[in-house]
Amino acid sequence: MDKMIEKAKEELQMLETLHPHRFDYLKTELKSFISLLQSQILPEYLPTTSSATTQASTSMKRKRESDGKRVVKRKRDRVDVVLEKAQACLLKIQEFKFSSIC
Repeated sequence: MDKMIEKAKEELQMLETLHPHRFDYLKTELKSFISLLQSQILPEYLPTTSSATTQASTSMKRKRESDGKRVVKRKRDRVDVVLEKAQACLLKIQEFKFSSIC
């Protein structure tokens, strides 16, 4: 996933450099995509420093522990959505590159 983030950042930088006043929608999509990917990566690497102290938090924690498969599936689904968006975004970039060459 790190490679995908780097590639998206490179493409965004190139678009901003070559077309500073054009393709705002594509630039916004790339920025959103990068943020989404980074938010998916950060929780995996950052340790939690606080414990749940409220009843609601404790209840949710118990539910997650008892229903661990459901949580894993949701996370996998989110990752699939992110990857699909990434592929669509990179496809748009490739189409743009091809159309600008022709």
